[in-house]
Amino acid sequence: MKFVYLSHIVNVLVAGMMGTLLFFNSDSQIIEVFGPQTPARQILSCVYLSIAIMSSVALISKRKTISIAIVLFPVQIVYKILTLIAVSDILNPVPWSNLAVSILHAYSLYLIYKNQLQYKSIT
Repeated sequence: MKFVYLSHIVNVLVAGMMGTLLFFNSDSQIIEVFGPQTPARQILSCVYLSIAIMSSVALISKRKTISIAIVLFPVQIVYKILTLIAVSDILNPVPWSNLAVSILHAYSLYLIYKNQLQYKSIT
């Protein structure tokens, strides 16, 4: 299940970094991509930080790694794919990076379900 761990690590790194940068408004490129500091941006930063925190818990607690992935990854996939529809600027890097993370998480979920199906057929 190395891919599931990789998905959680990507969440910690990417969502953690994005959440922190948005929360503290500390980077001019963030302002260029996400616009000025607003309550909506602060809410988005909290969403990113929540994702990073839950993936951190999944990495720390090996018993919860799969359970958290099964809940967190589908929500992220839907949210991230919706950004492709919602953001009309095709040059904006956020929807495209979201798509890449969605593909990673979708593959992780595929491996989880494939592994569970194999386990059920053995027992």
